[in-house]
Amino acid sequence: MRTTLAAFLLFFALAPARPAAAFDAASEARYQSLLAAAKAGGEPAVDWGVLRFAYADSAEFDLTGARTDAARKAMFNAVNAGDPKTALAQARIIIAQDYVDIDAHLVADLASRKLGDAAASSREHDIVLGLLRSIHTSDGASPATALKVITVGEEYAAMRAFDMTVVSQALVQDGGHAYDRLSVTDPDGKPLTIYFLIDGIVAAEGAAVRPH
Repeated sequence: MRTTLAAFLLFFALAPARPAAAFDAASEARYQSLLAAAKAGGEPAVDWGVLRFAYADSAEFDLTGARTDAARKAMFNAVNAGDPKTALAQARIIIAQDYVDIDAHLVADLASRKLGDAAASSREHDIVLGLLRSIHTSDGASPATALKVITVGEEYAAMRAFDMTVVSQALVQDGGHAYDRLSVTDPDGKPLTIYFLIDGIVAAEGAAVRPH
């Protein structure tokens, strides 16, 4: 699963910020509790799927990743430049704001390994695997078996981590639900179609453009 840097750098995109919204205090407390447990224990004690969706229900949720845009640019630039120290520093900035960011943990894994910190690399690698397994709960080959994500960026991060090259993306409505349909090729060039359930993303985007 450890991807090449070239595959990892594909399809990075930026998006506008999401306006602030009101959040339930109980949901926020639950997220903070889960987050603290994840930081303390890591794999295998953490249910990364529960943590991801708790984050999506929290006041810290950044639907588009706008708050980490600058750090993400710097992180990718450092990876391209072969500068693991800077890449790791920028990855940690992202993780501090979005603990379930797959790209940042993957960079932290790769950079720590290059810097000779095997323990940190192993921990980050386990976190990446936990996050990916929490998404890859089915084959995603149809709407009925669609993968569940909290952001569009998470879709692309998962594809990068699995060495999939995204060819196209389409919004699909089926059975009263919204899906992103990604046409991809696997590392051997085989074409595949992957569906992601995005009802929550569509709802959040709609809430963002409605007057407050």
